[in-house]
Amino acid sequence: MLIDTHCHLNFAAFTNDLDDVVRRCKEQGVEKIIVPGTDIVSSRRAVEIAQKYPGICFAAVGIHPHHAHDEKLIINNNVRHQLEELLESSGVVALGEIGLDYYHYTKTKYPNTEITSAIKKKQLDLFLLQLELALIHNKPLILHCRDAYSDMIQVIRQLKDKTNSRNPPISNNYINHDQDSVKTNYIRHDQQTSAKLTNRLRGVFHCFSGSTQDLQVILTMGYYVGFDGNITYSKTQYSPLVNSAPLNRILLETDSPYLTPVPHRGTRNEPVYLPLIAQAVANYHSSPLSEVIHLSTENAAGLFGLN
Repeated sequence: MLIDTHCHLNFAAFTNDLDDVVRRCKEQGVEKIIVPGTDIVSSRRAVEIAQKYPGICFAAVGIHPHHAHDEKLIINNNVRHQLEELLESSGVVALGEIGLDYYHYTKTKYPNTEITSAIKKKQLDLFLLQLELALIHNKPLILHCRDAYSDMIQVIRQLKDKTNSRNPPISNNYINHDQDSVKTNYIRHDQQTSAKLTNRLRGVFHCFSGSTQDLQVILTMGYYVGFDGNITYSKTQYSPLVNSAPLNRILLETDSPYLTPVPHRGTRNEPVYLPLIAQAVANYHSSPLSEVIHLSTENAAGLFGLN
């Protein structure tokens, strides 16, 4: 059995043939799929899909850092309430995909995607709010990180230290930028939430693209790393990363409809191609495919609580 731990069946690319996509993946041994949200609307759709295909599809809910560019998105109790409602829905196994993203996208629906200090602060506020919800609801994380590994690792490390502290402060500086320190009201440490913050942050760095040094830090922190179809694009680029990640810390992802593996690159990706990613990991590690399938499935089932 294979588990696709990151597949956007909730995106428009699958509107017309979702039933067929789910049927085809089962025929290839991909028996479970985690569908992450990237905003409130897609998170609701992820929950709908999980409830339509119980035992096969599972949802993660969250707001992607790129949506910090949305002027209508205000980090407040209304957003918090909407996320909490979704987290309490049946079929939800994780909070994601969330994180930090300092990459300047050119193809996007937002008119201005410059990564300013204000955008970094908004991303951080959004990230910390969702980290708090993960702690309170005891959900693992599906983490998105692009061009921001240093800051993201710092946030998670410091948050771990603060939540382990007996008297954590109400407000903290998590990232020290040259021009302006980023401050946030999160995480809240009132009497109601403090007891719940004893839950442990855990999760996966989705579509890992950091350095081998970043990888070692992430592994030391106890996190998993997800590898996708892009590892089939360049052996020179991905061999050091995949080889440095032990099989007992790797999850397999398609990130469908994106990052279609070779030899299908250029077409819509879907879970049916997950075995190609498993084979690529096996090739990089010079390990039997059966071992990669067994360990990656065990990793995913353990992290997300899948039976």
